[in-house]
Amino acid sequence: MIPDELKSDRVIAELERRILDGTLESGERLPTETELCEMLGVSRSVVRDAMRTLSARGLISIRQGHGTIVTQPDDSAFAQAFLLVVARSDLTIGEILDARMALDTALVSLLIANGRDEDWDALDALLEQFGKAVKASRWENAIEAHLGFHTRLLGALRQPALELFLRPMQEIIVASASPPRLTQKEDWEVGTHPPIVDGLRRGDVLDTQRAFRAHYQIARTPRYEGFRDRRVKDVLQTLPWSRRK
Repeated sequence: MIPDELKSDRVIAELERRILDGTLESGERLPTETELCEMLGVSRSVVRDAMRTLSARGLISIRQGHGTIVTQPDDSAFAQAFLLVVARSDLTIGEILDARMALDTALVSLLIANGRDEDWDALDALLEQFGKAVKASRWENAIEAHLGFHTRLLGALRQPALELFLRPMQEIIVASASPPRLTQKEDWEVGTHPPIVDGLRRGDVLDTQRAFRAHYQIARTPRYEGFRDRRVKDVLQTLPWSRRK
């Protein structure tokens, strides 16, 4: 006799395959629980377990009174899973910042090769918003503009696959892009950002890499003492404007 767990895995695999290959399209309503039981030759408990798993993976949405709907493609479940893995790893803010610096400097050549004037203009506009928000002590606007600057860099890569792979990092940037003291203007280090855009706009790889390093090296100054050693999980819990909400 086949255990229910294996039957559930089989149902999950079959429905997942149909969703991913387009047999079941986004927005389409799945058959009812009873119909699925008859179609797949399994019990209600097996179907319900499979639905819970598919819902957790972001492939379906179970709506009261509307049935079970195939969701639109969305990477939010992946992003949240990535965030949980990082949070549970006990990685520190300092380790995240070092990893981000290594990644940003490595991507400079690709950014310069594929970026356009419209990208640099968009980054300048975000920096203007960022600077005005910090000056006016609008901290929620500051964190959104700051996050927007760093995530907008991904779009300038013009590498859809790479952008998809890196997009979950936006959740990590929320934690590591915030200064030690959210309400202290000097901690936002607004001035370290324009040299990055300037280097990109001029197409100077070495200058841009130096600008990125200078930006991240700020986190090694005395002002950041203690902050670098904090766990990502602990910092996320203190952010009032986290994208997780």
